[in-house]
Amino acid sequence: MKILITGSTGFVGRYIANELSKKYSLILPVRNFEKAKKVLNLNENTKLIKFTEDLDKLVVKENPDVIINLLGILKEDREKNITFEKVHYTFTEKLVNGAVKLDIKHFIQMSALGADINSKSRYLKTKAAAEEYVKASGLHYSIFRPSIIIGREQLLFKEFKKFSKITPFFFAPKGKVQPVHIFDVKDCFLKVLEHFIQNNTYELCGTEVITYKQLFEFALKVIGENKKVIEVPRIFLLPIAVVGEFIKDSPLTYDQWLMLEKDNICSGKYQGVKSLLGNVRSAFDLNY
Repeated sequence: MKILITGSTGFVGRYIANELSKKYSLILPVRNFEKAKKVLNLNENTKLIKFTEDLDKLVVKENPDVIINLLGILKEDREKNITFEKVHYTFTEKLVNGAVKLDIKHFIQMSALGADINSKSRYLKTKAAAEEYVKASGLHYSIFRPSIIIGREQLLFKEFKKFSKITPFFFAPKGKVQPVHIFDVKDCFLKVLEHFIQNNTYELCGTEVITYKQLFEFALKVIGENKKVIEVPRIFLLPIAVVGEFIKDSPLTYDQWLMLEKDNICSGKYQGVKSLLGNVRSAFDLNY
């Protein structure tokens, strides 16, 4: 089986690609070959190719049996024309169009918990629009909506390490999250792929619902920083979010502030980690 994976050098992508490369032929479009060589276990089963935005043509040329789309951004870079609409929706649209021409066996899409076409957040709105395009294509699909994914490469740890150098404390918005372990996310992707489980949407969460304050305290503990975390109402962070639209390395953007309107926890309307894997790991176990 030949599998094309977009986003293979990302946080989640490297886990999925490195596992699948043990058994399957992989096609990995990447922008940065040097990064790919550092984070991916390259072997005779992996084929690195140059990423191109003409993804429909790329798909037809490479002729995969399965596509796993992990493309996604948390922040936009409008100077480089990297927007939610382009990365989440347009790139998905092109991948699907190419997949339809080939009538591939399975299209696996990474979405996000809380994806909603009516959301005020463009991140969540574009994730939902991409989901709808996948489902309307007629392809066999699987869609994953994870909560915050915990693993050593989680960007939160890197961000906290950076900001710990300039601030004596952190603000945490009031709200709840239900983090999921990176290994559970990886194994859920593998399960639907290898057992031909199709045409479902999954919400991926761990067993523990915690506050953002607890999440921030966990992140600080992981990086070895003893900083105070102060819980504040979401509205308190609005000025930071507004200013963040004009600062490249801002800790909070306006779109991320909009996302905080609702808790990031599983709704219970969809199957999840337990239904796919039988057991759920503690999201906070980094001993691997």
